[in-house]
Amino acid sequence: MVATLAMVHYALEAARQLAEENISLEVIDPRTLVPLDRQTILTSVKKTGRLLVAGEAYLTCGIHGEIIASVVEKAFKDLKTAPCRIGNPGVPVPFAPSLEETVLPRIDKIVRTAREMMRS
Repeated sequence: MVATLAMVHYALEAARQLAEENISLEVIDPRTLVPLDRQTILTSVKKTGRLLVAGEAYLTCGIHGEIIASVVEKAFKDLKTAPCRIGNPGVPVPFAPSLEETVLPRIDKIVRTAREMMRS
């Protein structure tokens, strides 16, 4: 899993929860997007066969798509299932915390998506 900004903390918590189910979630925090450490991401995909990208940015035209494109271009044959991305679906982030939770990714969504990917 590649996670950016606040999603790194959510991804680490999701990894702890999934470990209780014997699912190992490798979390990569690229730290910088330019330059992007594509080699670390590719190495992980070749090892795990899966790619989940999470961030708070819009999914359209975001870093999620760039990371997935890089993997598909360089390591498509290593993927066991389609890459997944979790992020803002393309709406302004609401001010109210209860509404914000419906727009931005949370730990439970990361856990659910990782479980689904493992079933594939």
